[in-house]
Amino acid sequence: MSASPAELLARRVAPSAVIALSRVTWPARAGAGARRRLGRRGRVELFFAFDDPCSAIAVLDLAGRLSGREVRLLLRPVVRRGIRADPAVELKRRYAIGDARRLGRRTGLALARSEPLAADDVAFLAAWVAAAPQGPALQRFCVAALGHLWLETAGPVERADYGRLWRAHLGSSPPATGGPRGVRRNERLMRRRRPYDTPAAWVHGQWFFAHDRLAQIAERLDDLGWTATP
Repeated sequence: MSASPAELLARRVAPSAVIALSRVTWPARAGAGARRRLGRRGRVELFFAFDDPCSAIAVLDLAGRLSGREVRLLLRPVVRRGIRADPAVELKRRYAIGDARRLGRRTGLALARSEPLAADDVAFLAAWVAAAPQGPALQRFCVAALGHLWLETAGPVERADYGRLWRAHLGSSPPATGGPRGVRRNERLMRRRRPYDTPAAWVHGQWFFAHDRLAQIAERLDDLGWTATP
């Protein structure tokens, strides 16, 4: 079935329109100053997917890059993303592995997998994270889970392995309810914010493709006054 004119327009226009919107910075500057005067921390919201190797690179890098800053890393897992009815989705999933492998070499990260993961195979991880409170323990779990999933193993996803990681980092069993609703909320929020695929970082009014704009995210925080402490 051929794509509709609206879908073709979205594929061609949406990316450039989103990037153009990201250049509006003055509201973020004012908001950042107000937050600091109130003693509040900055925020980096990261929309990511467990079946996306570039998301693994982004989460692992940002967790370290943001340490030492008065900034919260808010992890927003999603399952469904991308442009609706995109005929190149499978090609993009395979390209993402090569892209993540290239990016990982810059920081000494080596992917173990060479084949894409099915979103449904790891949707339970997104549900667990979406149902849990944000904080350092959740961040440590995501770093450990993505590292195990993409850097340490290449075989089938075993839920028990990630259950053990969850208990090790959060001290309890994984959430039994609320996760799918939380994932859908994240997906709706991602659409409202305009990014259309993962990993996408929303930094006080500006968004970035997080995996290949990691240095620019740090520069954005510097520009807004949330610099790293020595």
